[in-house]
Amino acid sequence: MSSEHHEEEEFHADKREQIAEQVEPFFEGGPIWKRPFFGVFIIWVVMTVIGVLIGLFVPVHVLDGSSSSQQDSVKLTIIVFTIVAAPVSGIVYGIAAYSLFKWNKRGSGKLDTPPEDGPALRGHGPATVIWLSVSIVLVVFLLFWGMMVLSSEGTPEGNAIRMQVVGQQWVWTFHYGSTDITSTQLVLPINRQVEFEVSSKDVTHGFWPVQLGVQVDANPGFTTTIAASPNKLGKFDVRCSQLCGLEHAYMQTTGRVVTEKQFVHWLAQKGASKQAIMNFTTDAK
Repeated sequence: MSSEHHEEEEFHADKREQIAEQVEPFFEGGPIWKRPFFGVFIIWVVMTVIGVLIGLFVPVHVLDGSSSSQQDSVKLTIIVFTIVAAPVSGIVYGIAAYSLFKWNKRGSGKLDTPPEDGPALRGHGPATVIWLSVSIVLVVFLLFWGMMVLSSEGTPEGNAIRMQVVGQQWVWTFHYGSTDITSTQLVLPINRQVEFEVSSKDVTHGFWPVQLGVQVDANPGFTTTIAASPNKLGKFDVRCSQLCGLEHAYMQTTGRVVTEKQFVHWLAQKGASKQAIMNFTTDAK
């Protein structure tokens, strides 16, 4: 038993020596192009460039069209967050790829055991300082960016027109303020901020005018608000973003962004008086 144990110990000792020869410290040992750090760095650069290109070109083609400044902000936020995340994901992919191809281990049969871990990086001062500093800067940047975008979406302007949006299974109804016009059609004037006061008659719905780039829950017995600033003429989709029952998938309609003149004409066609239209379109919040 003792001789077998001795042979096993010698085998493991030889293995450790082989590993020590093959696995150099991450940042040190030999020419820079032979160090593991250099291999990871090359992969990181490639993956970072790919991530930045994805951030610049993919969201523009994948996301729905934009009909408001809020949707423009959403697209810009996705692009910025993707670009900022590219170096972080790049280092993860770099270490993973390098480990897969350079630090792998194939079994050789008898008395074979997994190799010991490579040298830890936790004791490398510069690497720790750089990693923590970059992480803090990224987190603070993303936090402030997100807070500013969220704040801009929830702050109506002084001349915003107010509309009441009511959800019920399975239709949206829109009340055009002091005009007393109620319709299942959502028509908005261009270049004029609209504040939506959203509620529900039955269950929780989600008011989501897709191309306007805003979304808010419609709750029974409670009014929530969201503001949007249409800046492009044309149609946009209005959907329910909360599962609200059997016909949830069909709780959608099409809204329109029109000129101020067309908007006034549409209200008049629906029966609103000139005075009511003037009050509705000129009254400040």
